[in-house]
Amino acid sequence: MNKRKELLIKSLKDPDETIRRLAAEALEKFETKENLETLESRLENGKKAEKLKAIYALSRLRGERILSLLIKATKDQVEDVRAAAIRNLGLFGDTRTLNVLVDSLDDENKAVVEAAVEALGNFRDPRLTAPLVNRLKNKKDEGIVEKILESLGKIGDKRAEDALLYFAYKGSPTMRAIAIKALGDLEI
Repeated sequence: MNKRKELLIKSLKDPDETIRRLAAEALEKFETKENLETLESRLENGKKAEKLKAIYALSRLRGERILSLLIKATKDQVEDVRAAAIRNLGLFGDTRTLNVLVDSLDDENKAVVEAAVEALGNFRDPRLTAPLVNRLKNKKDEGIVEKILESLGKIGDKRAEDALLYFAYKGSPTMRAIAIKALGDLEI
């Protein structure tokens, strides 16, 4: 038996409750890793619910193969699967996923676009300012515009100032509030 797994199983009987809980969580991750082939198969051939369960199982893990599986899921036919994969890539925080996430801004599904905007805001990377500001020009959906404004605030790049000022003056009350908050978060 693998030394790591052996230690984790032993730790399930530790007198310290925190150690037992952490061991159980680590063991669950370990066992998920052992079943990667099954998860990959579910992502490729499963029904929507199976694919979503696979994505959420993968989201607790890290590594090249996990990253690759999540990136592949961003192209799935089912929009909920694409959105879930995008959300989890945003949490991954790996800059190698930026191109995939930026490309997802052009998805035909609103939920997928919103997930991509939120995921990009998690990176706080000034290189994302231009793609997000450009999407503001074409978006008529208030929810997506609001998410973009929030992400621009998180990124904090002063190059977003003009777009934020525009929405602070001319946006809906919610957009105005988000834009004003975001203006306060911009770098000087």
